[in-house]
Amino acid sequence: MIKNKPGHRPRRVTTGLAHLASLLTCLLAMPAPALAGVLGERADDYQWRLCPPARMVPVRPEYSDETINPDAIEIRADTSRIVQQGVSQFTGDVEIVKGGQSVRAEVVNYDDTTGVFTAEGRAHLWNAGMIWSGESATYDTNSEVSELDTGRYWLLDGRGRGFATSLRNDKLNDVTVLENVEYSTCPLSDEVWRISAGRIKLNHRSDRGSATHAVLRVRDIPVFYFPYLNFPLSDKRKSGFLAPQLGTTNQSGFDARTPYYWNIAPNRDATITPRLLTDRGTMLENEIRYLDHDYEGRAIVEYLPGDDLRGGDDRSLFGLTHRQTFYNERGQLYLSLNNVSDDEYFEDFGSNIAVTSQRFLDRRAEYRYYGRQTVFYGLVQSYQTIDPTIPDRAKPYRQLPRTLYMTTLPLGHGWLTQLRTDAVYFHRDVGLTGGRINLAPTLQYRFFRPYLDIIPRLTVKHTAYMLDDPDGNFDDHESSTVPILSVDAKLFAERHLDIFGRHHLQTFEPRLFYLLTPNISQDNLPRFDTGLFETSFRSIFLENRFSGGDRVGDANQVTAAITSRILDTEDARELGHLSFGQIYYFRDREVALPGGLEVEDSVSELVFEGAANLGTDWSLRGILLWDPNQPRTEKATFNLRFNPNLDTVVNLSYRLRRARTDVEQTDFSFRLPVMENLAVVGRWNFSLPERRSLETVAGLEYESCCWGLRLVARRFLRNAEGQFETGIFMQVQFRGLGGVGQDSASLLRRGIPGYIDPFD
Repeated sequence: MIKNKPGHRPRRVTTGLAHLASLLTCLLAMPAPALAGVLGERADDYQWRLCPPARMVPVRPEYSDETINPDAIEIRADTSRIVQQGVSQFTGDVEIVKGGQSVRAEVVNYDDTTGVFTAEGRAHLWNAGMIWSGESATYDTNSEVSELDTGRYWLLDGRGRGFATSLRNDKLNDVTVLENVEYSTCPLSDEVWRISAGRIKLNHRSDRGSATHAVLRVRDIPVFYFPYLNFPLSDKRKSGFLAPQLGTTNQSGFDARTPYYWNIAPNRDATITPRLLTDRGTMLENEIRYLDHDYEGRAIVEYLPGDDLRGGDDRSLFGLTHRQTFYNERGQLYLSLNNVSDDEYFEDFGSNIAVTSQRFLDRRAEYRYYGRQTVFYGLVQSYQTIDPTIPDRAKPYRQLPRTLYMTTLPLGHGWLTQLRTDAVYFHRDVGLTGGRINLAPTLQYRFFRPYLDIIPRLTVKHTAYMLDDPDGNFDDHESSTVPILSVDAKLFAERHLDIFGRHHLQTFEPRLFYLLTPNISQDNLPRFDTGLFETSFRSIFLENRFSGGDRVGDANQVTAAITSRILDTEDARELGHLSFGQIYYFRDREVALPGGLEVEDSVSELVFEGAANLGTDWSLRGILLWDPNQPRTEKATFNLRFNPNLDTVVNLSYRLRRARTDVEQTDFSFRLPVMENLAVVGRWNFSLPERRSLETVAGLEYESCCWGLRLVARRFLRNAEGQFETGIFMQVQFRGLGGVGQDSASLLRRGIPGYIDPFD
């Protein structure tokens, strides 16, 4: 189809070597399959907010009629000279449209005998996601081979641009060859970095590509050189080295890692990381991941032969997690196996105070099955104790095994019955061991209206033990039977109100919970896994104040609580809520844990929980427990956050908890822009009783249009003896390419709630 125009009309996957390979493929290749993976990688406007305005992109020519067959060729030109055999010529703003490709040039010749188009004079070619502008282009309709000479290209999505002296695409053989290629995401006026390659060959049929003489240049200075690269053309993973990670700490000296990524299979991979610690030696870290439709897992192995700081001792860590589903996801299996070579492993190699303060490593195998009205749970659990100060008699019991079965049977008209059975064998190397069986049938009725919900509930809990006590403190067989009666009543009310001219809805939700449990002596029963629940707004509505299965607390009490919420009716957003409640006891509580005393207080702590969204920028969360019997505050937690945009976040927290050792801490963390390109990040976690810092983080983040730099220093408490670890981390990030240096983004995300990595 040929038309003469009457006149002129106006018109984020890996880093380092592997990432470089994918960029050379995806960003420099002409065909759509090679472009699709990267166009969405860094395309959002936020990532390029510091860049100058994008160049004006010429409008792509389209078919003049939507009904035209996409296999047809439509040619539009100011003038045309058409011959039956020979060369036809089109001049004056020529446009050619065929399917998803378009061409514009000043002169286009078409040889009918050879089937070759030749475009000259400001030739532009539009393909999926990119524009090519060169001196000339040819396209052979018979062999479906296109060639472009000496041109530049731009990605339509994102900031990628580049240059190549030639491109040849053989569509029939699915092969593309590019010569002397360059790529960068920086503006032409300030090209901080660019990638160049002498030759790139892309085999779209095998989905593989190769490049020779690939170089990363920063300010025209060669930084990395790769004589040969082989890589996939899609987002499929490719084995290869990742970016090196560099850092330093006062405990281990200079820290250098060179990860190697091994793409074992489409659903399995491994990362093998030699790690040099100048003061300790060379460690080998391995991570293996696997994924399938019904299961997934991750294994970690770390090994340091001959630690120079520990007299040549070998240090190691092993960790495995595995999740699997069965029977159309009704069954679930979870495995967690962990082991370290010594008690001080996490102190020497842990990355934060939460890791270095671990006392036990969990080892468990869990299985759950959910039927229509039944639940089955099985557990085998053990621990590795890594706190040498814990005596053998105080270590947690191993559960070898534990089984739980629960079934629910609706009887109609609001009635239902439930049966819960729990059997477990507790084992420890010293002292008391044995088995325990819990049997708890329940009868419940529910009266429900839109404004009222009342649930009376009767449970009878029977506990029986089969014990082996070398100390003779317990009989071989002990048991107890305790009935539990509760009534839970909730009322729902609401009213409309206006706040600052906006319509809102306020709810009023009073709740009464009555609990009656007789005082049945349980002093003859052991304590395997039982403790007291910590007081919270949730726990004041529980039927048993004890966790685990060894005790049922006696009770004659009522819990009174009120919750009120304010909702914005225009966008259904909760502006805030406040809840408070308290337990009123009608008699003393005599059932206690071994060594515990009878509790005579007539009321519990007064529990407050609240949250408020103060506009779109501020939010406040808080919990307060006040004990009127002391009187004093038992627990307080307050969190204030200022988060006006993606670049700015400030958190201020206070935490108080009365226990054997009182905890009172403040936590201040932030990311604050100080200039358009520069931001400061930090965290200060401070203990008030000891008057010392637990963790201090301070750093700078610099970012421009196409690159960034992050420098972070960190000092944190590594053990109970008061020893600190200090580290410095630096990372250079090339936007749209990857990074080099020690990754500290995970540290900032963990320490600064609400932090968003600007380079992610």
